[in-house]
Amino acid sequence: MGKIPELEYAIICDDIRHEVGNKFSLIGVYGSDIYPASMPFLFPKLSFAIAYKHLKGGDTFLVQLVDPSGNVLKDTISGQVPKELASLRRFMIFGSFPPMLLEKSGSYKLVIVINEDEENAQEVSFAIKAAAEVIH
Repeated sequence: MGKIPELEYAIICDDIRHEVGNKFSLIGVYGSDIYPASMPFLFPKLSFAIAYKHLKGGDTFLVQLVDPSGNVLKDTISGQVPKELASLRRFMIFGSFPPMLLEKSGSYKLVIVINEDEENAQEVSFAIKAAAEVIH
């Protein structure tokens, strides 16, 4: 039996660009919180880069964006590790959610499911709070 896929890190940003030489540029990287000027807020695009260890060719993944009430927002992003990749030290999952109107402040999360194993889904949490709600 192989090693269990392990989430290494996740980065949330405005955009990801695939550059020459198989490099990726992450544009507008967020910390643990996102502060739009006010709520509701029209998010033009929400992108992510997720690094996993111990994925292998043929493994599947899906990523959902969940709001503070537990509702899945927008489309689920899914895919499969190319079968020609036998075993990888690290596999990066890149994706972007299309424009969306976010109406609630609070804790959002990316839910990542590997090989349809929902019981062992990983969560990456981040807060979205209107700048006016933040006390300096």
